[in-house]
Amino acid sequence: MKLSNLALNLRGPWMISPEQAAVMAPILQGVLRGYITEFDKAPEPYTVKCDGLLDAPAGSPSAFDGKSVYVTYLTGTMLKHDSCGTPGARTIGNKLLEADADPEIIGHILVADSGGGSANAVDELADAITRLQKPIVAYVDGCAASACIYAISYCNRIIAHNQMDIIGCIGTMMEISGFPKYQKDPDGFVRARIYADTAVDKNGAYEKALEGNFQVIREERLNPRNEKFIQDMKANRPDARDDQLTGRDYYARDVVGTLIDAIGSFDDALKAVIGLAAAQLPTGEQETISEQTTDMETQNNYPTLVAMPAFEGQVFDADGSTHLQPNQLEAVEAALAGASGLQDSNTQLQADLDAARQTISERDARIAELETSLNAAIERANNAAATPGGIQVDHAPEGEAQEIAPAETFDDALNACQDFLKD
Repeated sequence: MKLSNLALNLRGPWMISPEQAAVMAPILQGVLRGYITEFDKAPEPYTVKCDGLLDAPAGSPSAFDGKSVYVTYLTGTMLKHDSCGTPGARTIGNKLLEADADPEIIGHILVADSGGGSANAVDELADAITRLQKPIVAYVDGCAASACIYAISYCNRIIAHNQMDIIGCIGTMMEISGFPKYQKDPDGFVRARIYADTAVDKNGAYEKALEGNFQVIREERLNPRNEKFIQDMKANRPDARDDQLTGRDYYARDVVGTLIDAIGSFDDALKAVIGLAAAQLPTGEQETISEQTTDMETQNNYPTLVAMPAFEGQVFDADGSTHLQPNQLEAVEAALAGASGLQDSNTQLQADLDAARQTISERDARIAELETSLNAAIERANNAAATPGGIQVDHAPEGEAQEIAPAETFDDALNACQDFLKD
């Protein structure tokens, strides 16, 4: 390790989680004091052959036969330069670009497990990733916090290994220490930093911070970096919510669809690279690869979900892949199936209700008809009240009169009216 690189790496500002910083501090002290002189070797990049990863029919040629996916690592504390046995962001970025130029490489996987690090490490990786001509998928295997999530946000897709992986901690910080520009010890020893008359702004933010005034260093050093951090995250992850960009970290399961795309296995990351690479092929070859990578059996397991027009193109991609896990798909399918059954039940209930309303309407019409007849009979009775011997009815024998006695109840009157009408 070169001490010059170490000095360069330790410059702020930092985009780092408190856990990563806490682990880094004693290690750094051990290095500076000479207690730690040997370091674990960082995992080496490697390639994975695409052969056998595609479900092509026997003997069917594939555009990716003999091709490979390049796999590299972003682990530990992110630093710009190589140090302590770990490649820096510049080295990782350069190797990505070298692999990208290899015609045998169809894409990349960046395995990430880092709590962040130096802000200038992000610039190196972001520059390299945006220059890649082939797709790159980030595979989080433990943690992607602060500078790490910032860097991998430039990847085409982010897949976390585990629901409990840590994602987020989006923010910028720095730590400074030192003596005020003038200090005199009890024994009379003096420390002083003296500036030229015209260098009135030199180290101004630093000096004020040592005196307890942090606003200047916030405004000049931290806020501009943090604002760019948030702007870039919104550009790279447009579905990220504002409340996820304020420094809090999350479990991967809580940020699917916003800060990350899915939770899955390393094989899922490989398939994602292949699917993205297939989309870059000429139209004829693209269709062949699409057929090879489509998982129609998966879609057939969820017929209700696939049949919902509102979800078309939202759950399953064109190649048959999905960012949802099997348990999530099953839950949605069950909910939709239950809703479908409920809809059928509601349809039957509506039909029964309509039939009941029709019956009531017919009965109301009949009652209205009978009430009309009754009122007419009552009116005739009232008009003939003065007739001797009661009411003379039309169908009584000539010369005879039929007397109608007053009804005691409404039902009696209604029955008499019905009998009257029948006669």
